[in-house]
Amino acid sequence: MAFFDLPKEESIPPEARHWLEELKRLRGIAEIPASRLAYVSTPWILEAQVSAETHLFNQRSGRSKFSWEARMFAFMLVAHARRCTGCFGASRRGLVALGFDEAALDDICANPVGLPLPERDQLFVRYVLHFALDAQGVTPKNFSEMGAQGLTPDDVREMIGFAAFCMFNTIFTTLANTALRDE
Repeated sequence: MAFFDLPKEESIPPEARHWLEELKRLRGIAEIPASRLAYVSTPWILEAQVSAETHLFNQRSGRSKFSWEARMFAFMLVAHARRCTGCFGASRRGLVALGFDEAALDDICANPVGLPLPERDQLFVRYVLHFALDAQGVTPKNFSEMGAQGLTPDDVREMIGFAAFCMFNTIFTTLANTALRDE
């Protein structure tokens, strides 16, 4: 038996329903993923998830200095490395909708060098991956190199925030999906 239960529609508390509706609006989706429905009994967690996505992974916010494509590639590659099938599938669908084909995405997952992005966006993806997958291996020299490549402290803060979002999201999604499965 699964550890988490999915709620019946009528049993979703109003506060949780609010955050689920916000997530639908934010993502432009009609159906909420099971990995988010698993959190309806803890609406403050849903609020944190939606807030993080609103501020760190929102195509329409206009806040990011990096392209939506760069953010999608970074998210896909972190999800691939962390084996988060839900995040990986969602990012792949988003990249396919942007015009990238499956074979090219497979190649990028196998070798994430030379992405079909401007150099600045490639730097974004490279450093997000580094931050998300090896934060302890980041040194002061890395920050000097980033500055020499034209990245500002605000650019780097955004990359760190995005890497943290990727980790945050892959943990919530992977563990919710695991808790929703039968043994």
